[in-house]
Amino acid sequence: MRIAVRPRWIVFSVLVVFVSVACVFLGFWQLSRLEERRASNAVLAARLARESIPLEDLRSALRPEQGVEVDPADYEHTRVTASGGLSDRGRVLVRSQVVSGQAGVHGVYAMELGDGTAVLVNVGWFPIDVEIGSIADFFGESGQIELSGLVRADQKRPALGRSEPPGPLDTVARIDIDRIQQQVELPLLPFWIQLVEPHDPGRIPIPVPLPEVGEGSHLSYAVQWFSFAAVAVVGYAALMRRELRPGLRRKARAAD
Repeated sequence: MRIAVRPRWIVFSVLVVFVSVACVFLGFWQLSRLEERRASNAVLAARLARESIPLEDLRSALRPEQGVEVDPADYEHTRVTASGGLSDRGRVLVRSQVVSGQAGVHGVYAMELGDGTAVLVNVGWFPIDVEIGSIADFFGESGQIELSGLVRADQKRPALGRSEPPGPLDTVARIDIDRIQQQVELPLLPFWIQLVEPHDPGRIPIPVPLPEVGEGSHLSYAVQWFSFAAVAVVGYAALMRRELRPGLRRKARAAD
């Protein structure tokens, strides 16, 4: 077994151990991600299965209790109903949205609630080659709408994300409520609504699809990482066996 103590084999052995351990760790990490995904899917499925609640009930639930703020993200994907007037003032388009391979944007409008406040509504997808005029062209002259949708959490700019330019915005990378508030007169609620209904099939805007309850590729990735670890160990053993075989043959001939 002198082959195992040669410097190059020591380095190779350490490398194989490191790769194998790293692959096993990544495999278990993917399994933990899978469990997290399953837990979040259970919450998502339960929220999507519930009946819609009035917007006012949601606002009541979000009021601070004993000075403790309630995070709107805790109500992500809750179904809600609301009514109000969609306004062109402060409208933004969320860029880089693709449907069926076609580039487009999401239209986000402030819906005035009649009590001095407003909520942002993502009304859906518009092809990039369509000139988007007044919201009245899509939802009637008054802009009044009774809608059903999903509560969505504020999309804050990541720490390393690019800041939007100053001044009124026409297009944005995300629905950052504080940033859009700068061009909307009425105070905005701390969440936005993803429109589900009304929806007229075959006409734009096309509502954003409901989130899918899927497990993703975590399980297949875990199997791949465990397979890589096995290949590293088996390959190492095969190479070691090949290196040792000439020495074993010489010993056998000497014994004869």
